Amino acid sequence: MEEAVTLTMEFYVSQKDADGANGAEADRSASERDGSHERPWKDLAQARDGVRRARAAGFAGPVTVWIGDGRYGLDEPLRFDARDSGCGEMAPTTYAAEPGAGPILTGGRRLTAWEAAGGGVYRCFIGPETLRGRGYTLFENGVRAGEARSPKQGYHAAAGKADGDARIGFRFAQGDVPRIADPANGGLKVFIWPGEGEWNWFTETKPVASVDWDAGTIAFREPAPWGIDQGSRYRVQGARELLTEPGEFVRDEREGWLYYMPRSLPIEEQEIVLPVVKRVLDVDGGGSAPGGPADEGIVRDLAFRGLTVELSDFLPAYRMPEANREREEAREALVRIENAERVTIADCVLRHGGVNGVLLNGHCRNARLLNNVVEHVGQNGIYAVGFAPGEGAFGSAAESDVNNGHVIAGNAIRAGGELIGHGSGIQLYQSGGCAIERNVIRGMPRYGISLKGRRFKAMEPAYYGTEVTWENHWAFLHARNNLIAGNDISDVMTDSQDGGMFEAWGPGLGNRLVGNRFHDSGIHFSVGYAIYLDDAADGFLVSRNVVHDLYGAGKGSLWFVVFAKGIGNVVENNLFVRNGAKAAFGTQEMAGEPNRGLTVRRNAVIDSGEQLYHFINWTDDRLKEADFNLFYRSGGEAPTVTGFRGGDTYGKQPIPWEEWRALLGGRFDAHTAIAPPLLEEPERGRFRFRPEAPVWALGWRPLEAGGDEDGNEAGNP
Repeated sequence: MEEAVTLTMEFYVSQKDADGANGAEADRSASERDGSHERPWKDLAQARDGVRRARAAGFAGPVTVWIGDGRYGLDEPLRFDARDSGCGEMAPTTYAAEPGAGPILTGGRRLTAWEAAGGGVYRCFIGPETLRGRGYTLFENGVRAGEARSPKQGYHAAAGKADGDARIGFRFAQGDVPRIADPANGGLKVFIWPGEGEWNWFTETKPVASVDWDAGTIAFREPAPWGIDQGSRYRVQGARELLTEPGEFVRDEREGWLYYMPRSLPIEEQEIVLPVVKRVLDVDGGGSAPGGPADEGIVRDLAFRGLTVELSDFLPAYRMPEANREREEAREALVRIENAERVTIADCVLRHGGVNGVLLNGHCRNARLLNNVVEHVGQNGIYAVGFAPGEGAFGSAAESDVNNGHVIAGNAIRAGGELIGHGSGIQLYQSGGCAIERNVIRGMPRYGISLKGRRFKAMEPAYYGTEVTWENHWAFLHARNNLIAGNDISDVMTDSQDGGMFEAWGPGLGNRLVGNRFHDSGIHFSVGYAIYLDDAADGFLVSRNVVHDLYGAGKGSLWFVVFAKGIGNVVENNLFVRNGAKAAFGTQEMAGEPNRGLTVRRNAVIDSGEQLYHFINWTDDRLKEADFNLFYRSGGEAPTVTGFRGGDTYGKQPIPWEEWRALLGGRFDAHTAIAPPLLEEPERGRFRFRPEAPVWALGWRPLEAGGDEDGNEAGNP
């Protein structure tokens, strides 16, 4: 029997000596510092290299590097590779804040050499070499500045298609695009939602090739994936002529100047910081060499605890995802992890990111992202992206399933999508077997949580030498067997449409959405949903979720509380309260992907739509079971059902409730009740059914999230 490892090793990093001295008094030479408490390292890279030496010398116990107070500036990412691995789960290598300390790892550089440039604008010389490929976002006193833009708030709407290829540009209304002296070379870009004037699913940030103000046309340097047409939302940004309001900046890369109009004066007293790295922590084992050992090039058992990681840069341009996965150039983050297993980020603050907060890229297994604050990032709070079907040098679908097993729990994720319009709280692409639990997600322009894969009809004929058939196609989809439980999601879908607070598209089988709270969120234009099982989202369990106080605003419509496409999805034992929806449940077959075998049972629908069901292109196999639900509207009206009558393809002809119950030989909702719910709300958003409530006779099962010991209460997870 092996003896338990008890020997530990500790190192220290500090910007002060043990006696508290700093500055000149603490300027020991590197040779005088050994990482001890008395002679701590001042540099994180020195600490990393010292740990490497200890591991190379054979030390196999736990190693902890204690990091003291201070701001640790980085001009390049702090990189960790396979040499930085721990020696098993019981002997990790950990970089942690000293007790009571709050160390900050920053990829930003404070700008101080400002000079007046006229009109309330100041400029700082960065240098052409330094500014080349950098400086695409900026912060003043911890608040993101924006590239100078028009309009200053919201968007313009494209006036129509460009001549020829609608992807290469668009027509604009006279006056919408201010005149720019040199649009092709003056930094002018367009932030736009491509999609034929209708879809608002993804944004792009596109450099401009030319503008013809007389003709009212603008052309991109490279085409968008989709056409631009009348109504496509856009803004122009980045040119010096647009810099007119406080909190705006522009870059002059050719001359090396950064121009800024500060929010507060005097500018010398403001902390204005320019991110200079695309990632702050870069954890990458390097990957296995062709023909090498399978475990070569993997970093394992590495942890970061109690640190603040801040300030990463954005991109010179941004192209929307390809087949629902982000392109390589956009896979950046404050903390980027790849070719890694059992890496932990815990009790950290990750803020002011140019792209993502955390990226789990490619080969990445069993990451632990626990109790962190992730805020003010350019795109997603947390993004896990595995290999697309057919991608990578794998021999089979099973071999390609290398992004999985993550635990993402207890995190507060807020204010995403500040630079990319489809930013979300948590998104998994081809990543499965994950536990996403007890996270609080706020302030996202698109989803709260999203699972992505590829739908069957979009697959190639074969992958990895194997023919793709209906029977085997799920084997290529790795965003499966995920548990999404106990999360609290609000104020999302703030700037996009045809999406949901939770969303899934072609992900794979066995996913469970259980015990979450969706609340206080609106659809601000077009349509959207609380829970959206989109095309080819099959085999979901949606249970014990609480959805309350959702609404449509302006020209937006909360179409359904749950929109369930796909096959074999079970929606049961959910509570919907005070939602301004058209219908509680909607279904649709779309893009040739089947929609059948759905189960809708034991749900309580209270003031959440006139319709209980809204069917689009109904077929008799659409529902497997629908019964034992409770429906109540404050006026006492019975629900209606649409989309069943012959010819009512789009669900525009409601039929009375009793007619619905009589159809197909009384197959559906024979036991569903229309009655006062006897639901109590001792605190807003915390609900409890009274003992005599009708749901109990319908087989209602106690809600777990936020429940009392009897499980009769739901609310904050």
